[in-house]
Amino acid sequence: MTRALIFGTGGVGCVYAYILHKAAGVTVTTVCRTNYNAVKENGILIRSKIFGTQRFRPKAVQSVHEARRHGPFDYVVVCSKAFPGTAETIEPANGIGVEDGYAELYPTNTLISGVVYLPVTQCEPGVVEHGPLERFEIGTFPAASCAKPEAQEQTRMFSAMFYAGGASCPVFDDVQPRKWIKVAVNAAWNPVTALTLCDDANYLRSSPRAETLIRNIMHEVGLIAAAAGYPNVITDEVINDDLQRPLSRLETGGKEPSMLTDVRHGRAMEVEAILGNALRIGEEHGVKTPCLEVIYTLAKARNYAQAPDEHWKPIARHD
Repeated sequence: MTRALIFGTGGVGCVYAYILHKAAGVTVTTVCRTNYNAVKENGILIRSKIFGTQRFRPKAVQSVHEARRHGPFDYVVVCSKAFPGTAETIEPANGIGVEDGYAELYPTNTLISGVVYLPVTQCEPGVVEHGPLERFEIGTFPAASCAKPEAQEQTRMFSAMFYAGGASCPVFDDVQPRKWIKVAVNAAWNPVTALTLCDDANYLRSSPRAETLIRNIMHEVGLIAAAAGYPNVITDEVINDDLQRPLSRLETGGKEPSMLTDVRHGRAMEVEAILGNALRIGEEHGVKTPCLEVIYTLAKARNYAQAPDEHWKPIARHD
């Protein structure tokens, strides 16, 4: 029997818990926060364009410490937002650049890095709406050429569980080029929609210059990727292909990236994972990224307003 722990049972975590639940011989435990009571009492309800309407009941816990009684776990699937400190949070269970913290803390563990394509929203606690796309691209960290044979085998086994659960989970010898593409997409669309409060299609309608900014940001991420050893990853063809999706939604209605969802709900955003890590890699290699710097600075300010610290001061009022 294979034991899997889902850390972060939001929209993505709910769907991935269901996929692993469907795979024969896998028991699933989910670490829940605000949706714990709902999942504990009613399980998880998924309304999916791919899987149909499904309800299932994983073992729901409120913390990693509580999850230990259901372990030890063969796989810990981190589906939470990539905030600093997440790697330390999963220790009791034993974007670009997000793997380093895990590699430092867990040097003897197999690390599987992945790129998620999953339009999903948790519309109420334990209830998830899932669109017509599902793809999870994975690979060992470090890449297969530097990974131990057992790490490569564990990665193939994880992929096989996803396929057994009716999902797609291709394994790449080096998943980092795939991650750079996703970073370019996220770095462009997430902050501009969060800052403008426009979905992707309405953002494109807003100005003749709107599309140009998206292209410039993605191009700058491509320059960083090239400097980091991945040239010709963010090509004009890749940028054009990405733009076709929001352009095709101009008549049917746009999509809301995760940062825009966070702003609408007053939550902290993944500014460092989506923008900061790439920007720092660019600075280390001397890459000039003026558009990325501006959008990062503004997103940091928007995030500070969303989640102010003890240094935040109210506006002075003079009557």
